[in-house]
Amino acid sequence: MRSTSEYSTLAPAYRKALKTRRLVALYFYSEHCPACHWASPVFRQIAEGFKPWADSYMLDVDKSPRHERVTGFPTILLYKNGKLLEHLKGIGDEEMLEQSFIRYIGKIKTAPVQHQPRHDTAWLYQTLRSLCTIPRAKRWNFS
Repeated sequence: MRSTSEYSTLAPAYRKALKTRRLVALYFYSEHCPACHWASPVFRQIAEGFKPWADSYMLDVDKSPRHERVTGFPTILLYKNGKLLEHLKGIGDEEMLEQSFIRYIGKIKTAPVQHQPRHDTAWLYQTLRSLCTIPRAKRWNFS
């Protein structure tokens, strides 16, 4: 569990990112780490699927402020409401990472598939022009 004193020792950039009710995933990697070269695309792919429900940050340790919980690479820290929920050293496999996201977000509905319209504007205009209204029907004497 995190204490409030630990939160105050974090760099201001991290505190700002953690001021949300959403799940926050901090992924720490190094350009010189061979495992990070494999894990970065996996994390990016999984995090993209949870974008509406979670904020994900990929942080290069050479360019980011130091975080006291990061001792090896790759490391993922999952926060919610400013509290550390899970600390993952390495990713493992895609399924394990996805289950970690689902555990703290809950069941999610898949986004509805956007269907292409069956007809275009020209079709609609032609259809509306050819509709048979009551006055036209009387003229053509369909009875």
